[in-house]
Amino acid sequence: MALRSLLGLIRDRWKLIVLVTLLAGAVSAGLTARAARTYSSSLTFLVSAQVDSSNVMQAYQAGLLSQQKLESYANLLTGPMLAAAVVKTGELKLSAPELQSRISAKAVPQTVLLRATVTGDSPAQAQEIARVIAVVFPQQINQLERPETGGASTVVIRVVAQPSYSPEPVSPKPVRNLAAGLALGLLAGLGLAAIARTLDTSLKTAEQVAHALGGKPVLGAIPYDPAARGTPVLYDADLVGSRMEAFRKLRIAFGFVQVDAPRKVIMFTSAMPHDGKSTTVCNLAAALGTAGTKAIIVECDLRRPQVGRYLGLPNGAGLTDILLGRASLDDAVQTWGDDDVDVLTSGTLPPNPGDLLGSQRMERLIEELRSRYEVVMLDLPPTLAFADAAAAGRHCDGAIVVARHGRTRVEQLRRVVESLTAAGTPVLAGVLCMAPQRRDTDGGWLYGYRYYQADKPRRYGALVARARAERTRTGAGAPAGGRQLPGSAVDADTAPPVAH
Repeated sequence: MALRSLLGLIRDRWKLIVLVTLLAGAVSAGLTARAARTYSSSLTFLVSAQVDSSNVMQAYQAGLLSQQKLESYANLLTGPMLAAAVVKTGELKLSAPELQSRISAKAVPQTVLLRATVTGDSPAQAQEIARVIAVVFPQQINQLERPETGGASTVVIRVVAQPSYSPEPVSPKPVRNLAAGLALGLLAGLGLAAIARTLDTSLKTAEQVAHALGGKPVLGAIPYDPAARGTPVLYDADLVGSRMEAFRKLRIAFGFVQVDAPRKVIMFTSAMPHDGKSTTVCNLAAALGTAGTKAIIVECDLRRPQVGRYLGLPNGAGLTDILLGRASLDDAVQTWGDDDVDVLTSGTLPPNPGDLLGSQRMERLIEELRSRYEVVMLDLPPTLAFADAAAAGRHCDGAIVVARHGRTRVEQLRRVVESLTAAGTPVLAGVLCMAPQRRDTDGGWLYGYRYYQADKPRRYGALVARARAERTRTGAGAPAGGRQLPGSAVDADTAPPVAH
């Protein structure tokens, strides 16, 4: 389960993870490029005791003594006394503390060898410092190990490996630094992604929408479609397209909402603007029309109406004109499409939409529409932005709340439910719009349409051309109300309806 959670985190937040990783790599590369180059030179000393080599026992004891003294000599190599002597002898342009920080020493295990390493700003400087150390250090040890009574030193230091010269810098190391930067960036990216996912309360799945609605069902998830910006309303005869298939599934699921009610008056609303409710209403009505359901769309968004514009219908006499007694219902209703979907546009926009939608005239109008149609679909403004939905909701059988993937938040949807419930309007279900679609998990698309892929330019284009020619021959042509056939939608597998 932890692995699945990690993979899901990478899948959902891969852009953030990649960005942080690349940023860390760029910072590491920049710091490496600006860092000063450091070069090194190494030399090796042999530590031995002055004994009679013919006496085996003394020679053995001398070897043990030399090994015991190695750690002390290593400390002397890195101490201030040697640094001061080297600076004085070599006349280096370095202070004793600075030189001391550039010397390191290490005893070779199980031997009497002592290896010293010196760093410098250039290969020549590092080697020159090492040469001075090779002279000064044995002299210091000779003085320290000389008996107080006089005589030769009991320990002899010899240079067995002369100071080396290497033109390659030992610091910085670009490959190591870049790898470390990328690794740290990846860890930081995963951490930030986990934090972002924890703090992100936007809705991503149908299960989250259902939970935010208090356990109400989600009728469907409409996939994101870039082509929807140009063709927000689909034509059912286009046959193909994952978005069209999603609306067909939504139509079937919608039939189970209040299954015992033969006449349904359902309001569609959302939490905030641009969540996709108007395109959902239009496409669902078109899908119901193809199934023979007598439906009507009532454009109750009297602040920013979009239904008439999406369907290409003129906004003449409409809902407000009927409520004010300026027009009759028969004169204001327009028919759209080949499947006889009726539409009642908004009409003249009033200064008091909430009062009109909550009036008794609105109630009588809805009852008349209920007697004429099987499904009455009311497109209401966003619930949290305006009180119109709560005002008109009491005339409806219930509400369907449209949520937008990655934008609508859990708290917003809960407030919608609370507002509608307080106004006496039950929330029946929800719809998730603009959900990302992955082809490898879309079984219906694979099963129903992927067989066009191998010969797509010829067979797929011929299929659409025959469908259009058949409509032209039978006189269907352009649908009533200026409805356009979305030719660009057939090639789009993924993306959003226009959000309103």
